[in-house]
Amino acid sequence: MGAVVDRLRELDGLRAFALFGILTVNIWFFADPWAFAGDISPDHSSPSDIAVRFLVTMLFEGKFYILFAFLFGYGFALQERAAARAGVPLGPRMLRRLAGLAMLGLAHGFLLFFGDILLTYAVMGVVLFSLRTIRARMSVLIAAGITVGMSLLLTLVGAFVATVNNPVDDGVIPAPSVAALTESPGSALAANVENYLIALPSVMLFQGPLSLAMFLLGLAAARKGILERPLSSSTLRRIAIVCLPIGLLAAGAQSALLYYADHDRFSLVSTGITTLTAPLQTTGYVCLLLLAFRSPPGQNVLGALAPAGRMALTNYLGQSLVLVIVFTGVGLGLTNVLPPAWVMMVVVVLFGAQVVLSRLWLSRFGIGPMEALLRRVTYSPQERHPPA
Repeated sequence: MGAVVDRLRELDGLRAFALFGILTVNIWFFADPWAFAGDISPDHSSPSDIAVRFLVTMLFEGKFYILFAFLFGYGFALQERAAARAGVPLGPRMLRRLAGLAMLGLAHGFLLFFGDILLTYAVMGVVLFSLRTIRARMSVLIAAGITVGMSLLLTLVGAFVATVNNPVDDGVIPAPSVAALTESPGSALAANVENYLIALPSVMLFQGPLSLAMFLLGLAAARKGILERPLSSSTLRRIAIVCLPIGLLAAGAQSALLYYADHDRFSLVSTGITTLTAPLQTTGYVCLLLLAFRSPPGQNVLGALAPAGRMALTNYLGQSLVLVIVFTGVGLGLTNVLPPAWVMMVVVVLFGAQVVLSRLWLSRFGIGPMEALLRRVTYSPQERHPPA
């Protein structure tokens, strides 16, 4: 029993790690009004500013939502087991859960952050549900096919763009004005709604299939009990040694093209390359983190992180709420004010606060507020209140 609890704590620790990475990426869409257009603010474009953005792109961008998606797939298998233990059909329970997630995603996207991923997870979750009976090997093959296919498509289109020297028009996705974001709560909300309607199709069409691929990998990993029967330390080290350098090299090349070369000409081809290699980089991160969790200091870190991971949904939505208050007209209106180094300080302070508050909340209530809401939607009244 103790080993199972440790494995679940590792799962929660990985979720918290994913939350930190997602926050590190998402914050720029609040702090820099040019980020939505794939650019950086001219007010914060000094060499040191660009160096910070370079490192964020290289180390974080595109690496952590796929980890979150992998853990979603793993969690799907845990939900499947829970339904089997309870002797209830999985279908109604899971579809209610996905519908609740979709509603939260829509509210999040319209009211807080146009880059919401929850609705996409809900839609792709329905596809995962329809594929739940396939074997683990087939799950891995489909996931690999999706990832390679998306990478080839982006790389080929990007190569064409680079060859004809006809970059994507910057005006297709206009950067929201600072005034619109900071003037008032109403103007900030209107700007977010506009951006959400623009961003939603691309999120669905790009991040959707890649998220499904990671769902399938997570489902296959859970079926094989990767966390319940953990890999040896030597195996984790070997995987990290192989995967991490490849991912970092590709991510470094992408970041160099974006920040030190012709961004408009090479952005698509660089995205195509990193789409293929980002899972390797993320795998390397996970292996190193799991190794760290096995050391005495790492056990302390895991104990601190796990509560934040148990409240992953609450913390994900809470991050957006805090960032809206800090950067838009709803609150302080600091968009385009803080230089990149200070933006990273906000990341550290906010995530640190979530780690502490999650522990305090769970010590009193046992479950996060958004998790409790989704649980209430997931389970039928008969399941929540079984007859005596």
